[in-house]
Amino acid sequence: MSMNKLNVFHWHITDSHSFPLVLPSEQVLAEKGAYGEKMKYTPEGVKALVEFGMQYGVRVVPEIDMPAHTGSWAEAYPEIVTCANMFWSPAGSNPLAAEPGTGQLNPLNPNTYEIAKNVIDDAINIFPDSFYHGGADEVNANCWKTDKDIQAFLAKNGTLSQLLELFVNSTLPYILSKNRTVVYWEDVLLSSDINVSASLLPKENIILQTWNNGPNNTKRLVEAGYRVIVSSAEYYYLDCGHGDFTGNNSLYNQPPGTDLGNGGSWCGPFKTWQSIYNYEITYGLNEEEAKLVLGGEVALWTEQADSTVMDPRFWPRTSAMAETLWSGNRDETGMKRYAEATDRLNEWRNRMVARGIAAEPIQPLWCIRNPGMCNTVQ
Repeated sequence: MSMNKLNVFHWHITDSHSFPLVLPSEQVLAEKGAYGEKMKYTPEGVKALVEFGMQYGVRVVPEIDMPAHTGSWAEAYPEIVTCANMFWSPAGSNPLAAEPGTGQLNPLNPNTYEIAKNVIDDAINIFPDSFYHGGADEVNANCWKTDKDIQAFLAKNGTLSQLLELFVNSTLPYILSKNRTVVYWEDVLLSSDINVSASLLPKENIILQTWNNGPNNTKRLVEAGYRVIVSSAEYYYLDCGHGDFTGNNSLYNQPPGTDLGNGGSWCGPFKTWQSIYNYEITYGLNEEEAKLVLGGEVALWTEQADSTVMDPRFWPRTSAMAETLWSGNRDETGMKRYAEATDRLNEWRNRMVARGIAAEPIQPLWCIRNPGMCNTVQ
């Protein structure tokens, strides 16, 4: 990361499927929620990682996603989690975005907050960075509706957005009291069906991370006065384009010639280095709005990625993002410079490979030995 001028590692360290972080006051979460004994992160291991990052100028920002994406918590505390080990589509209608075992914390259960605050306390003690990522994405209506107490709450004219507001009101002030700036995914404000009022999200303490709808959602957030981190799934999701991970997806059982819709990947196609390089994270913003964009972030979600493929999934596509964010993707005349960037990226990729980083090639060797011969004008 440091070699490529990347200075923040956003660690989405827990999710529906696994809780690998060993927390001193809630050790049972990892004891029962991690995949295995050798698949845990201890406080000592995290400290070593954070210190290693600091030596190279890389901050480590933890994300403990809640109230959604918490199915793994149910292994230890089933009473505070709704719809654990059920199969839901976060979007409610897109089968390609379905996730097994989603699980969501129950805002009506007082035990939820006792455990959540223990988790927050420990995470903040382990991770010294001034940013704390609270998640708050993809809250699913049907998941909450499986709980009887929530059903009764809704029957009395309560709303799902009120439930999310209750959760945010009960956890956000606590995080802020620990002298942290809180990052949330954009859903907490922009979700069409379950969201909170902007009045509950103080702009001086909150940063919103956008992943949907390209530059349009970035525009909506900065117009509302929020600082923004851009992680557009259309450009910056490095896991996209590898199909769906479910094993019973009939979409793939089609006659030859059938359009599989980007290969069955909800965020397909594959994000090429060219599309990453040419994306401008302040597109459509005026000068004052652009100042609210703190930077961009590529994301590698690991449903279909582990250490065996990590290097080629990241590099050199992430190198392309780094150049555009630090130096821009245009020359002094305002023209896009992706043609000259190709030769530069080829050379950089080879340097990384020489240093033991398994970065994927972007052109045949013939093109590298014959600069300019593989350029195309359209």
